[in-house]
Amino acid sequence: MPTQPEEPITIVVSSAELTLLRKLDFPCSQGVLATACPDMEGIALHGSRADLSSLAGWVAGEANHARRGTRRSELLDSLAEQLEDVLVTYGR
Repeated sequence: MPTQPEEPITIVVSSAELTLLRKLDFPCSQGVLATACPDMEGIALHGSRADLSSLAGWVAGEANHARRGTRRSELLDSLAEQLEDVLVTYGR
């Protein structure tokens, strides 16, 4: 029996967070970043659970290596938290 395609999951990020993700250019991020569109709360990104889970891993790894107390580490921590929250909400 064929499986139904997975509904995309949406995460809303700030323009600063999107800029950082584009700059970091993680191997798994191109598809998610290509979906960027303005939203009432920021910039909406869409991806499958697998795409966002992979992105969460890369962001968490980068956050662990970022110098604490910098704007970059704050943005990475925020992104990591948002990704984890959305993945938990949609049943990782």
